Amino acid sequence: MAWLRRQTRERGLHRPSGTVVRSSTLISRLIFVMSLLGGLSLMIGFIRFGDHVVSLKPPKAPIRADGAAALTGGSDQRLIAGVKLVESKAVPRLLISGVNRITTAKEVRAVAGGAEETYACCIDMGRRATDTIGNAEEAAIWVQVHQIKTLVVITDAYHMPRSLFEMRRAIPDVVLIPYPVQTTREFNGDWWKNERPTRALALEYGKYLVSIGRGLLEGDTEIALKQVGLFHKGKTP
Repeated sequence: MAWLRRQTRERGLHRPSGTVVRSSTLISRLIFVMSLLGGLSLMIGFIRFGDHVVSLKPPKAPIRADGAAALTGGSDQRLIAGVKLVESKAVPRLLISGVNRITTAKEVRAVAGGAEETYACCIDMGRRATDTIGNAEEAAIWVQVHQIKTLVVITDAYHMPRSLFEMRRAIPDVVLIPYPVQTTREFNGDWWKNERPTRALALEYGKYLVSIGRGLLEGDTEIALKQVGLFHKGKTP
């Protein structure tokens, strides 16, 4: 039997183990290449995301809309910008979404400014939202109650892509006007040189990708693909 096995090896007839090894090596290389390409794509996407959001600015043209929604969290500039839009008559009504349940209107006014009469007539406090998805759901109820067809969305520039995506999912029939605010000098053209903005943008980019993925899984394919298409064209998604 030993002689027969030796003869078989010499004639090249016994090669299954070598074939398995080569197949395993090929699969390992393919996995490595795919992982490398995936990581490279994520890095390029992150850099494009960072460059895009730090370049966002508020609209230059006079704004005319049925209402505005300022999303709490991040900086107070969101609320300040929203109140100014109401007092300048650019919008007749403002929703401040995500206000803490125990925060009073007086405390909000101390942060955002504005006349007491403005809060009494034209500013609504949304207290149910605790995250961006909640902001969109809260805004969806509010625009339906007030029959709003055009809505200004006010949030920090780095938060704008994800906010618009969730808003489009919740209120697809409403025209959204992005109003991004830049809140720190660190979010400038050289953001990648500073650890703080790089970390903040990386975290937000990860959340943005999760939102897009969740939208695809839940059937909002058209909105998700449109969002990605706008982003790659350099437009506000």
